[in-house]
Amino acid sequence: MRLSTQALVAAGLFLLALAYCPAPVSAQFYPYGPTPAMQYARMQQAQAAWIQQQYMANMQLQTYNQAYYGTPYPNLYYPNYNYAAPYYPAYTTPYVPPVAANPYVATPYVPSAPGYGVGSNPYAAVDPTVANPYNPYNPYNPYNNPYYGAGSVLSGGADLMRAYGQTVNTIEQARITRELAQQAKLDTKKKRFDLEMYIKANTPSYTEEQEKNAKLTLRRLQANSLPGEISNGKSLNYLLKDLAKFPGKKTALEPIILTEDTLSSLNVTKSIYGVGLLRDFRDGTSKLVFPGGLDEVLNPAARQKLEKQLQVLVKEAYANRIDQNLAKEVQGDLDRYREELVKKVNDIPTPQYLEAKRFLQELAEGTRALRQGEALAQAKYQRWVEDGKGGRSVQELADFMIREGYIFGPATAIDEGAYRAAHAAMAAYDIAMNAQFGPDAQ
Repeated sequence: MRLSTQALVAAGLFLLALAYCPAPVSAQFYPYGPTPAMQYARMQQAQAAWIQQQYMANMQLQTYNQAYYGTPYPNLYYPNYNYAAPYYPAYTTPYVPPVAANPYVATPYVPSAPGYGVGSNPYAAVDPTVANPYNPYNPYNPYNNPYYGAGSVLSGGADLMRAYGQTVNTIEQARITRELAQQAKLDTKKKRFDLEMYIKANTPSYTEEQEKNAKLTLRRLQANSLPGEISNGKSLNYLLKDLAKFPGKKTALEPIILTEDTLSSLNVTKSIYGVGLLRDFRDGTSKLVFPGGLDEVLNPAARQKLEKQLQVLVKEAYANRIDQNLAKEVQGDLDRYREELVKKVNDIPTPQYLEAKRFLQELAEGTRALRQGEALAQAKYQRWVEDGKGGRSVQELADFMIREGYIFGPATAIDEGAYRAAHAAMAAYDIAMNAQFGPDAQ
């Protein structure tokens, strides 16, 4: 029992000594990892620390034995130990080789071994404690790395510098590539701009398109006007507009004379419609020639009433007095006659129906022209024609119409011949003016 108690006390004191003993010194950091020489040094440090711990434990045990047993040596397990000068066997490791018979023979576990050598060439019989700077296995040799062979230290440095150079070169190459990309963008932008300018320079503008279309239209109306374009006054008005570009110009072409009958059959206006059939009603004696297709619509009494209303309306219009109530009444009667004519479209032969329809249309347009004051323009034109004493040249006609601001109104059925004659004369005159004074004249 006493022996067990003593063993427990000894174990407790041993653990207490271990707790209060200083910790082993940490090994110095080596960036390439611990070498065998470093491992050997660490083992030596560990052995010394262990011996110190054992010594402190023994001292504590001697103090305890002295207090309880009166002697510092009652240890039954180690009776021969000299605690005054304790002895412990050396701690051996596999890295601590036995002492070789020849101290100059290199072993793989001593610092002078190849790869770990701090001494001279392991194959030369010299003192291994003296560092040889030319030893290829010397770790302090700048051309040696103990793990990768001779010259590996500078080889690693060279690899580092090479990697840095490649990094810098890659960065600069990326900058060059970026600059090339920016130049390519600018070049593309310039090419796009040049293309847009080329398209703009070669694309006709709206004005140029209109000028081209006007030139083509003029050329067609001069030579190939449709009958409808002549009778409704479109061709004459287009030629008149083109002649207005040559004010005061005189062509070398011989004057083309239009007879008084031809000129008197032309309807002039400032708006759209001319008085047409009603231009001769100013004397109050003219009669309307009703077409046969209106026999089913207008009886003799209705015809007489319509003629009297129109004579009064035309006479007042030429005197610049318009009875608006009478004009509205005549307009209403004409609209009613036109509706009745449409109802009898199947009872009247087609040619007669078309003739009657056009007659009522011309009367309606003449009445509308009277209400707009167009009778004064027609009267002024008639006086100019009569002052010509038998005729006027087409140049005089164009100058008068341009000066007064008149245009040609639609032709009536009996005026179409005069319109064709006037168109032929104006077309020839316009061609001569363009050839002599036009933009393409040489």
